[in-house]
Amino acid sequence: MKIVFWNCNDGFQKKYSKLDEISADLYIVAECRDINNDKFTTFRETHKNIMYLKQDGDIKGLLIYSNKDKFTKQDWNDYNMDYYLPICFQDKKILCVWTKHGYIEDLCTYTQLHMNDLKDTIIIGDFNSSVIWDKKHGRRTHSFFNHLMNGVNHISAYHTQTGEQFGKETQPTFFLHRNELQPYHIDYSYVPENDGYHLEIGNRDFLDYSDHLPLILDINNDLKD
Repeated sequence: MKIVFWNCNDGFQKKYSKLDEISADLYIVAECRDINNDKFTTFRETHKNIMYLKQDGDIKGLLIYSNKDKFTKQDWNDYNMDYYLPICFQDKKILCVWTKHGYIEDLCTYTQLHMNDLKDTIIIGDFNSSVIWDKKHGRRTHSFFNHLMNGVNHISAYHTQTGEQFGKETQPTFFLHRNELQPYHIDYSYVPENDGYHLEIGNRDFLDYSDHLPLILDINNDLKD
């Protein structure tokens, strides 16, 4: 199963053909405008199995789609935090995340409230977070989130695969104002430690379309060491 997550930085109706160049089973897109708009007519006609979440008062939301299989939303309480969308796809639970407003502090709280649900769940998305900003967030920090993930036997796919330390990543996922001189690693996937996986970060030609690069996560037990 291959999952692609991308924060499209708005205007997805003009960008989805670029994302479709990456062959995947499931696509998750943050900062997408309402797909019921007429501008998305062609997208709706050419794609299927679509789910979209946008809170009242917001312009952009979280889009999920698959051209291969259906998925179902899991009945988890979001406790009025944005944007957390848990689904079941190909017999796997996946928590799609775009932290807006409360950022890492809300993510820590959401995680603590759903510890039992997360035990066999893949988590992927734009966290808008890094351990380099821990001091700005009191006790609900990215380092604390990593502690919570340890409690459900989850690992960061990128950091485990590369052996790099948090806050010292050599492969950015975000470039402020699309400036390659201002790189940050703020998009993540956490997976159950027993899952076989491979993670890639999309090519920098995606900077022509967004300030984020896609995460490409392949889940396959054949990938286990």
